[in-house]
Amino acid sequence: MKGLLVLVAAASALAGWAATTASARTFHYQITVTVSGPGKVTGNGDGGSFDCRDGSCSTMIRERTLLTLTATPDDGAQFTGWGGSCVDSHSDAECTLQISGPKDVTAGFGNPPPPAPPRFALTVHKAGTGSGYVAGGSAIDCGPTCAAAFTQNTQVTLLAIPDDGSDFVGWSGGGCSGSSQCTVTITAATDVTATFDHVDRNPPHLRTSPASAARGTIAKLRFRVYDDDKRSREVLTILRGKVPIGQVVVPMARVHYREIYTATWPVPRTEAPGRHMWCAVASDQAGNQSKRSCSILRIA
Repeated sequence: MKGLLVLVAAASALAGWAATTASARTFHYQITVTVSGPGKVTGNGDGGSFDCRDGSCSTMIRERTLLTLTATPDDGAQFTGWGGSCVDSHSDAECTLQISGPKDVTAGFGNPPPPAPPRFALTVHKAGTGSGYVAGGSAIDCGPTCAAAFTQNTQVTLLAIPDDGSDFVGWSGGGCSGSSQCTVTITAATDVTATFDHVDRNPPHLRTSPASAARGTIAKLRFRVYDDDKRSREVLTILRGKVPIGQVVVPMARVHYREIYTATWPVPRTEAPGRHMWCAVASDQAGNQSKRSCSILRIA
């Protein structure tokens, strides 16, 4: 990893990953030193230290730290120079870095310094009808930052957190699948997609209106209905007292806010005149049901 996002808050690890307030964040960045030949590189910074010999060493250093690295050759050997982020220090014994991001440093003893290890981009895409947040590798904060570069062979673990009203469906790309954490080994430019789907948890809103009709005619039962997914199905029940005497089912159809809808019920010629009731319940595509709404139906 090239940077570690540390959250200064008394909260769970999951909440820390999902935090989005900039003032609550402190960045640490991965500093990598690669040494070749007979010698070592030492240094201390806010968060970690180096004592690196014949290979690669990494540690996390707090942002805005001044990190001084010192090259010390073994007896009889010579320091031949710095490379990578310290290349401007040439063959000076010390190199001072202002930590504002990940750094790769090389140091050579007896030989020219080796090249810095390659870095590749990891890009996170978000898809689906819902929304959410993806974080990982300290540099992915998606949210706003959906791409970052990592040193070859770095393992980056990605975590997806759905927003309210959404579910995380799963990963694709980068060798990831399923809906748990995704771990990617960076060996080339890599694209990973996190899919979030909208979850409808809100029932429709429905209100009936009073109606009247004569026996042997068609009663027009009017109502307003609205759902945030803009589709619903209504079941209308006609009552004499508490006894159902008829029912009208309106199939699932598109509905609009403030529009008045009408369902028809043929009033039997034998129906007793007087004050009846009719009630309606609406259901949306996710199966959420509205509260029952009832109004007077006068039969003459």
